[in-house]
Amino acid sequence: MPQLTPMTNIHALQKIFPAGFDNGYGSLKLLVDGFDVVRVPSYISTADMEDVPGRVEFNGTAYTVGESAFRAGDHFERNTDSNENKIKNALTTLLGALAHLPHRKAWHLKLVVSLHDVALAKDLTQVLNGEYQAVLAGKPSEVKVEVLKVVPEGMGALFGQALPKKLTVIDFGNGTTLYSRYTQGKREVHTPYPVGVEVLIDEIAQKMKHLNGGKLGTPSKVRYALENGHTRYSRDIDIG
Repeated sequence: MPQLTPMTNIHALQKIFPAGFDNGYGSLKLLVDGFDVVRVPSYISTADMEDVPGRVEFNGTAYTVGESAFRAGDHFERNTDSNENKIKNALTTLLGALAHLPHRKAWHLKLVVSLHDVALAKDLTQVLNGEYQAVLAGKPSEVKVEVLKVVPEGMGALFGQALPKKLTVIDFGNGTTLYSRYTQGKREVHTPYPVGVEVLIDEIAQKMKHLNGGKLGTPSKVRYALENGHTRYSRDIDIG
C-alpha cells in the first residue's frame, strides 16, 4: 500500500483522491488520501441490516462488508473461501470499504492495487475500472474507479526504503505466503505459495475442542480474537 500524506483540509467538492487498495483473503485495506485507513475483515453478508458501516446497495443487491458482516452471524462469504475471490469480490469489497468512510456525493479514486499474482492484473483491473451508482451506508454516491497500477503484495514494505543490493522479502498473508528476491532493486523472483495464516487459524479451531465442549472452534471467531490482540474466544473460553 502506498504511503500517502494526509491532508488537513479536504474541500467539500473534491472528487479526485489517490488511493491504495488490498483486497486480502483475510482483511481488506483501503487508504484514501486524507482519511484514516480502512482495515476490516474480508467478509460479505447479504443479511438484512441497517445502514451500518460497510453497508452497500448496488445493482439491485444489498450487502454488508467487514466487521458488521461478521456480527451478522455465521452466514457470510469470506474472501479466503475461494482462490477466485480476490478478483471476483474486488469491486464488492472496495465499495464496502468506501462505506466505512465519511459520506461524499462523489468519489473518483486514482487507485493502486496490490495482488498476490500480478499475472491476474488485467482481470482485476477490468473488475474495478468503471463508474458506479451506489448507496453507501444509506447515502447515494457516484463512484469512479481508475486503476493506475497493480503491484505485487509485499512491495509496500519497500516503499521509501534504501534497499541493499540483494534483498529477500517474505510476506505472510492469510491465504498465501509470498517469496520475493530483489537484486539491485529489481525483482528477480516472485513466488506465491498457497498457504498462509488461515492454516494456523484452522489448526487452533481444531485443537480447541477440549475447551469448547468437544466441538470445533469457529475460525472467524478465532481470527477476531487474534486480530484484536487477545486470546479470548468467548466470555468463558481463552485459547491462549
